[in-house]
Amino acid sequence: MGDLLFDLYFLVYFISWIGFYFYFKTLKKEALKYAQIVLGLGFFLHTVFWGIKAYEIAVLKILTFKEVLNFLAWGLVLVYFGFSFLSQVKLYTVGFFILPWVIGCLLLSLFFSSGKVSPFSPYFYNLWFPIHGFSGLISHAFLLFGLTTSIMYILQEREIKKKSLGLFYKKLPPLEYLDRASEISLYLGFLFLSISIITGAVWSNFVFGDYWRWSSKEVFSLVLWLLYAVLIHQRVVIGWRGKRSAKMFILGFGIWFLSFFVINLFTKGFHTYGS
Repeated sequence: MGDLLFDLYFLVYFISWIGFYFYFKTLKKEALKYAQIVLGLGFFLHTVFWGIKAYEIAVLKILTFKEVLNFLAWGLVLVYFGFSFLSQVKLYTVGFFILPWVIGCLLLSLFFSSGKVSPFSPYFYNLWFPIHGFSGLISHAFLLFGLTTSIMYILQEREIKKKSLGLFYKKLPPLEYLDRASEISLYLGFLFLSISIITGAVWSNFVFGDYWRWSSKEVFSLVLWLLYAVLIHQRVVIGWRGKRSAKMFILGFGIWFLSFFVINLFTKGFHTYGS
């Protein structure tokens, strides 16, 4: 059942991305409407998949990097809909740029076996761990969304500075919209990352007797948290906006990539999937 649902929502997401491509190319509202309806259908199927998967994880106490990538893809779509329908910042063309992240995560998840058990699995009975994992992955979704709008900001600003109002100027949202979206992503990403670190520390103390074990993942998460904190300080106190903030988001992505892929997969020990 899970494999069938995966095939269905993956196909629906791909069709939706084609719809967003036509919207990006033509800016016709009909293309956007149908692309979002199809994306909503894919998200519904994906949510059903996770309803089943959550039950399996709760019963079997198994979590692999395959599921982590899949959930990150789900979180990205959730964040997109949040900005599209709940936020005052309307960023419809972002769908064309964010869906490759979603499709890429799902494709990459196919390369990881469901039989490789996470070292955390014996401790799933503790409530703190799912809160820790959920908030951490949602913070990653906001980081990737903010990275996407930051890159779009840089592309848009470059065309304006060169006075070459070409493809991106006509298609991308105004600079202030993109900057505002990055700012919201920053605040929410920082909030969920803070929750993840705090609940992870409580969980670690409950299971191992230590709040902090100085694993590579913990150190990189702390570095990323500090980068978020510095960026928030610079925005609120000094007034950083636009390109500077966008470059900080790109730097944050580099740290996130090392933590999420390199540390998780190519190191051994506590807090990794490579053990």
